[in-house]
Amino acid sequence: MTSLCILGCGNLGAAILECLLKAAKADAPSTSINRFTACVRSERSRLRLSERFGTYKGPLEILSGGSNVAAVKSSDYVVLAVDPADVENTIRQPGLADALAGKLLISVIAGWTRDKIETALTTHSSDSSSKFWVVRTLPNIAATVAQSITAIETPSPGLPSKYLEVTDEVFSCIGKTIHLDPSRIDAFTAVGGSTPAFFAVIADALVDAAVATGVPRGDANAIIAQSMLGSAILLQNGLRPADLRDQGTSPGGCTIAGLMVLEETGVRGGLSRGLREAVTVARLMGSGRENLNDTRS
Repeated sequence: MTSLCILGCGNLGAAILECLLKAAKADAPSTSINRFTACVRSERSRLRLSERFGTYKGPLEILSGGSNVAAVKSSDYVVLAVDPADVENTIRQPGLADALAGKLLISVIAGWTRDKIETALTTHSSDSSSKFWVVRTLPNIAATVAQSITAIETPSPGLPSKYLEVTDEVFSCIGKTIHLDPSRIDAFTAVGGSTPAFFAVIADALVDAAVATGVPRGDANAIIAQSMLGSAILLQNGLRPADLRDQGTSPGGCTIAGLMVLEETGVRGGLSRGLREAVTVARLMGSGRENLNDTRS
């Protein structure tokens, strides 16, 4: 039996747990984890998860209150998925850092670097020589529908290869993964994390425009969403964005007419500026590293 403990089961933690439980129930060859513990703060949260995951009572135990240390001790791997504001309080629980020594701790916490987490663990450990293996990851909101793009930060030297394999295994269950150097994590925070909101604004504008031309809002939502999904699949299959654009246009046609308006109104430049601004803020919130194309100096 290989076990995983999730500390904090909000939207993201619960999404990860659900995908792993489904894989384990189906005996998927891609997963080696078959026992799970979910740790939450309140009895209300425990009851909520118990209702949601009632069909997985065999491999799943849901604990509330002060059970974190015991749950970590009995688990092979741990996912840290508490709110960023609760990380320090979680780590300083008596005995938790000692229970994590030598184990794989996968962080999904935005704004907390690997070094910062390792320093906090070392500070609260009773043994200053303890080694902590932390792998930083950043999923995005699409994890809730198993379509996340998750950045897995290049780990510290010496990390057991099995630990990186397990990290890939966990996040492959909720979508696709990409391995990035720590210097690129700040950019991914926006490129992978902010763009779903950008797409939502684009979709909302297109839906409103469709309604203005006489298409019922429900139908417009369905049409735009499916068009975005189909376009995304084409791009994932290797079609370049420029080729997708060119294949949809013909001389004197309606698509090129609409595209010219987008160019004339600066949509491309606005999106570019918006994403660079989001990356700049992510850098300021994270490592503080600057880039020549940042929007602020």
